[in-house]
Amino acid sequence: MKEIIYLDTNLVNSLLAQLNSGLITKLVNEDGESDARTEGSTEQATKKGSVGISALLKAEGDYSSTTIDNYNFVFSKSNKNLVETALDDYSLDLLINGLEAKQLIKLTDYKDGDLISTSGELTAFNFEQLAEASDLEEIGFMLPGYDEFKSLRSEYSKIKDKQKYLARTKDIQKELETNAWNNFDILKNMSAYLKKLLPETNLVKINDTFSILPLEFLRVQNIQLSFMQLGKRKIKMLGICSSTIDEQTTNDLSYMSDGNKIIKHAPTTILSIMLSSFGVINVGDHLVRPIAIYFED
Repeated sequence: MKEIIYLDTNLVNSLLAQLNSGLITKLVNEDGESDARTEGSTEQATKKGSVGISALLKAEGDYSSTTIDNYNFVFSKSNKNLVETALDDYSLDLLINGLEAKQLIKLTDYKDGDLISTSGELTAFNFEQLAEASDLEEIGFMLPGYDEFKSLRSEYSKIKDKQKYLARTKDIQKELETNAWNNFDILKNMSAYLKKLLPETNLVKINDTFSILPLEFLRVQNIQLSFMQLGKRKIKMLGICSSTIDEQTTNDLSYMSDGNKIIKHAPTTILSIMLSSFGVINVGDHLVRPIAIYFED
């Protein structure tokens, strides 16, 4: 059984169509059902009789009693179902079986353009979530040593450009660099920038592959995906190798003095520098366009 975490249904159907020389991707049956019923009833009864006032003084008169029972019952039911007979999960199984039958899936020695499959430990990053989680201002009072860190950082910002405090500035700078809370500050700034470069996406690392996942094809919430990293199960990915990092990205951007190079390389270069600095991607890693990511027991 597969527990599917991510599934690009458009890519699955596209590949199936190429394998099978055409594919009906979706057949939708629409069932409508409506039932309404109204019931009503009115009953009226009139009774007449005489009334005695007392034994000594007796008078007779008529009285009437009317009973009306009126009720309405309305039952309404409307149900509309959309049934997709080409199930996405079954389509994935068909695709995997078809690719395996033609030996089109590579397990090692990936090259750009290869259909690949890998299995290993899951590491997931959502930079919007990271930016929020690393902003510790609201819970700083709960964290030991955080107030002292903020005080030190505040002092540094006030004296860093003043020559007469040069020695003190250097001392504070060293303290900040070795302070554990400084890592959260760096993480917050980096994540805030990366969420602009990678909006509405997750970045996933499995073995020597990394993938950018559009949230629209993700089947679990971000927080659930984060906790899945703590499990011991290996996760599988089927995808297409898009490119390979064959050299370390340098921080020296002077080689992009040419305007054309800036337009072509600047976004990916800056992204590579930031991800490499945190060890998210390394030389030899493959960027993979994911088709499906799932657990299989």
